[in-house]
Amino acid sequence: MAKRASPGKSWGMTPEDTPMDPEELKQVFRRIDLDSSGTLELEELETAARELGVRCSKNSLKKVFKLIDIDQSGSIDFEEFSIFFAKVSNPDRIKEVLSAASAAFLDYRNSVENDPCFAKHFPMPRSTKPVLRYNRHFNATVESVKWVGDGIFLAATGEGKLVSCDIASRADENLKTCAAGESVYCMDAHAGGRGVLVGYGKKTDNLSLWNMAEGTRLQTFEGQTSQIFSCCLGKNFTLSGSKDGMVVQNDIETGTCIRTWQVHEGLVTSIALASDGHQVATTSRDGRVVVFDVNAGSLPSCLVSDIEDAAAGYTVCQALWCGKDELLSAGDDYCVKRWDIRNQRDPPLASYMGHTSCVRSLALSPDGSLFASGAADSSVRLWALNPSGLRSRLTKTDDGGRVSDLLSELKQRREQVIERVHAGEGDPAEVRELTEEIETLERVAKDKTDEEIIDSAGYVRALLGLSGHSLTVGTLAWQDCAGKHRLISGAQDESVCLFEFNDDEVMEGFSTMSRQCSQ
Repeated sequence: MAKRASPGKSWGMTPEDTPMDPEELKQVFRRIDLDSSGTLELEELETAARELGVRCSKNSLKKVFKLIDIDQSGSIDFEEFSIFFAKVSNPDRIKEVLSAASAAFLDYRNSVENDPCFAKHFPMPRSTKPVLRYNRHFNATVESVKWVGDGIFLAATGEGKLVSCDIASRADENLKTCAAGESVYCMDAHAGGRGVLVGYGKKTDNLSLWNMAEGTRLQTFEGQTSQIFSCCLGKNFTLSGSKDGMVVQNDIETGTCIRTWQVHEGLVTSIALASDGHQVATTSRDGRVVVFDVNAGSLPSCLVSDIEDAAAGYTVCQALWCGKDELLSAGDDYCVKRWDIRNQRDPPLASYMGHTSCVRSLALSPDGSLFASGAADSSVRLWALNPSGLRSRLTKTDDGGRVSDLLSELKQRREQVIERVHAGEGDPAEVRELTEEIETLERVAKDKTDEEIIDSAGYVRALLGLSGHSLTVGTLAWQDCAGKHRLISGAQDESVCLFEFNDDEVMEGFSTMSRQCSQ
């Protein structure tokens, strides 16, 4: 048999280049090589990566594995194993298998961890504290929070509590508590919905629909055979994502499995259903964001978009729809990105920088102009989705209305007058008056450029920082009411924080960050 080519030559590396202890590597290799064949396959390498504390997506592991497995045998020996871990343990080496755009985000992550001047380049945004902190009734990690009514939210804990609260009481009190069973991993609910969908960390009986008011189980869903880490309520169906990368669709009435898709090669961290009710965005530890159409059959025919290395070779924690063809994604490269799913190979449309740890959660404002992100270091940040035009959307008129709304109204009136002028019935002077009023309002709204919160590298900066937690913020939900924004955040510190702020406070944050970016 021909001698295998040395993998070290293609990397300019030898097994001695690994930063890990050789004896530790040998022990791990032998422990995982159960059949004593002297070789390991990709699935076994994932286990080894976890044991050695290597944080890298499965997609990146696959790319490195393919390059090291020169003879394409599907397995590697100990020498290749050593070189493999020298590669995946070194961020600079990981960059070699990423696109140029993804490599830039990895540089950002490395600067967070290693650059002592990082804070000068990415100043902290203006801070806002919660108006109320709920922590008396949870006694476990808050896995998910959802608004289910005007001022009423629902929280699910890892130990199986469903707790509803009304913020109108302005006290740490609950409306109702329901015991939904142990090991709750995810939850979805919405105002006027059919019930509360709960996913569990079990291999069987792992997805149920609950009646919160009566504290009873309405339906149990079949089809998933491993722990469920993400779930989503549709109009007539449910979706769930499991530890093994499977997404399952169930009929909400009967509980029967409608269809399954093997979407990912790793744990499905989030599922988001588009407003059209049939396009679905999923994220995973394999580092990808995948969009598919539940009405278009099986993969690959139903595939709409597949964004590889969406978190620069690390886990993607959540994706969120922010437009008909646009998504936000967040992950372990410490960044949030906005993508056009029609151009999956292109760099992101925008990049939002400033977090200093894994970004675990996202929430979009109802009007789509702002969003919030929560991270592993307990921080929450507020951002402008698209800084262009932000000032006109937030600046108020004398009567308290938004300049952007008044501008839209005036422009519509002008078009109507122009049509009447063309028909010989309108007054050209009215067109001129409306045009002057529109131009005046636009000058007020754009006294400074909205792009001031975009730094010289093109990265968008945060408008506000929302402080109140001490551990990972894994879930967020946004609601607007009577000109005020409401954001709730759930964390591993066994609490929910309620933040309230208005557009004027957002504008203050905008002005503060603009000054910092211009210095």
